[in-house]
Amino acid sequence: MSGLTVVGSRGGVARAAGEDAAPRGPALAPAVVSIVGIDGCGKTSTFEAALRELAREAAVVGVGDRVLAGAPAVPVHERRDVPRAGLTRVVGRLAKGLRVPILYKNVKFLDLTERTRLVDHVRTHETPEVVLCDGDPLVNTGAWAVARFARDELAGDDDALDEGLALLARERTIPLRGLPAQLRRSWQLTLLNRLRLGRFAYPDLVVFLRIEPAVALARIRSRARPLQAHETEAFLAELDHAYERVCELLERRRGLTVVRLPVGELSPDETVARVVAATREHLAGIGEAGDGSGAIGGRIDVIATTMSGSIEDQRKVGRIAPEFRRRTPRPVRVRVARSHVEAQEQAHAAVRGGARVLVSAGGAGTFNAVLEGAHVEGRVPDDLRLAFLRKGSADLIGKVLGIPDTLPEAVAAIVGGIESGDTVAADVLAVGAAAPDGAPATRHLVGFGGFGIFGEIPRFTESRFVKAYKGVLGQLFGDLGPFMTGFALATAHWTIERLLGRGSRLSLVLDGEELPPQAWSSVILLNGDLGPDFRLGRGLDLASGTFRVIALRYLGPRELVRQAVACRTAAVLDDPERHGAVVATVRRLTVRPEEPGFEQLVNVDGLKLLARGPVTVSVESRVALVPGRPGAG
Repeated sequence: MSGLTVVGSRGGVARAAGEDAAPRGPALAPAVVSIVGIDGCGKTSTFEAALRELAREAAVVGVGDRVLAGAPAVPVHERRDVPRAGLTRVVGRLAKGLRVPILYKNVKFLDLTERTRLVDHVRTHETPEVVLCDGDPLVNTGAWAVARFARDELAGDDDALDEGLALLARERTIPLRGLPAQLRRSWQLTLLNRLRLGRFAYPDLVVFLRIEPAVALARIRSRARPLQAHETEAFLAELDHAYERVCELLERRRGLTVVRLPVGELSPDETVARVVAATREHLAGIGEAGDGSGAIGGRIDVIATTMSGSIEDQRKVGRIAPEFRRRTPRPVRVRVARSHVEAQEQAHAAVRGGARVLVSAGGAGTFNAVLEGAHVEGRVPDDLRLAFLRKGSADLIGKVLGIPDTLPEAVAAIVGGIESGDTVAADVLAVGAAAPDGAPATRHLVGFGGFGIFGEIPRFTESRFVKAYKGVLGQLFGDLGPFMTGFALATAHWTIERLLGRGSRLSLVLDGEELPPQAWSSVILLNGDLGPDFRLGRGLDLASGTFRVIALRYLGPRELVRQAVACRTAAVLDDPERHGAVVATVRRLTVRPEEPGFEQLVNVDGLKLLARGPVTVSVESRVALVPGRPGAG
């Protein structure tokens, strides 16, 4: 068997199957491949054999009654170290022995919830190439609902089925006003959705094993075990049709790939070979950058953070993939990140794997984390295109690019921009410093950053806890609510630190011209005009090859308010002397504390950089941004 040709580009094998392995570069998030079909189709035996074959060439984790794993240098074995891995086996065996339908329904739903938790754990904490699943929680639940548990309600109503799948996947949350009706329909689904007990995520690839119900029942009887209550030819036929309906809906409305295999016409070895070939083809598609129509690369990779922006913004994450898939035939892959660090890792893995169209779905911090991750061997690939899907409290670049705030219109505008081939060039600023341990650190940004009070803002806007209140502030006061709150808290913090004698005077070197050490309350830098919400970049092109520095001398607590107002209105640009400011347009800035070992927080447009000693900012390179253009509605 030939190797998985994408394995090398995806970074090889590491932490494979929970074992120690050689160091490697970041990898793409694992591709989830689910094998589904009615009892008697050979699903479990195919799953185990395909897992063994795939493990000859790639790091694979299998989720079924047990969690299995293997890799080229690691034999397939059971993973007992995955939290609660044994619970699925216990619950699954219990469900198979139940004869009362209502009990079977509840226990089986618990089994599927545990399986989706295991898949989520592997995708989040492991780095295999593939997660292979014996069945699929989302597809199985949908098929059983169609065939038995919500048969009358879902009969012929694809919209209702689609709604149920969206609730399982937490693309949508049941509104409070809809709770009574939904509780009557399915209290299990209601609890799962509202209490966030599990997210039945969409697989990347579904392999549907088709078989005649009579043949399937004959196979089941040959196993010399008691038949389960649902194992009749009539019900197996209904269930097979239900699987087909769910798979067809996922193809049509979610853009998922479904491979149907007529296992009654194939030998077991041929079935396994087809599963492995389909997986190989899917991985190859992930690695290709130019496989779609239009002027820029083929696949669209979306990096979405879960805690960016207002509460309404945070609800957008689950709806991103469907919105893109409704508007473009290009392959779309959404990677959900729970932090900026994870967003950076996901972006780096995607670009290393061949992605050339990235969409950052979040605020400024997410955007610059994705930009940071897009650097491969110290630079952004020339053919990379970066789009900004507004979902945050500081989405100024998104506004400049003409991206609407509402999700359907935003996706349409981004798709239109991608298909037009138009780009907006933007300088990338490099921020170089030494970390507290002395190790060199470099961060990159497009937008704005700062030192002093502006440097302290991320302390109050970017921690995990703070993002909860940012969601509330964004919902109540719009985009600038969290930023202004963070600015006020940063001002109070910086002032208290200064009164306690913990600050340091700074000398500024502007393109070689040094200003003597003094107390600067804020040093603000921008590499372009960020629109009316941030007027300090007024008139400066994003690709000018320079950036603007506004340095504010500390003139006492009372003057801080006046200076803040002058920055808000951009009056400081018109009369810097009046406001105790220095305004310069430069290619390079060095901020040097008077105390050599002084540590200060640097704001890299929503990201935090704790620097020890001098910090240098310079124009390093450029990146091509995707502007909003009229697209498919």
